[in-house]
Amino acid sequence: MGGKAKTEKMSVTLPKELAGEIRTVASQGEISAFFTEALEYYLARRKQMIALERGLGAWKDKSHPDLMTPEDSTAWVRGIRTAGEVRLPGPVETSVG
Repeated sequence: MGGKAKTEKMSVTLPKELAGEIRTVASQGEISAFFTEALEYYLARRKQMIALERGLGAWKDKSHPDLMTPEDSTAWVRGIRTAGEVRLPGPVETSVG
């Protein structure tokens, strides 16, 4: 999002202690970039948490009786991993003579 994106000036109020901590890690000319990076990270994480919360409870055991145990899940994953493997026949022997 950084770079030459359109910008909007915002005014925020922070606790003095937090503002002081920010100034120890970002110089005066870097504060906007610091906030941009921090907020992009926070928003991505927040969106991920919202998506996880919305999906909570979507899995129903009764819909997947074949995956009730860790062993069932392991077998399913192994099956997926090997499903694309195609065994080609070995070399064909021909006799010349």
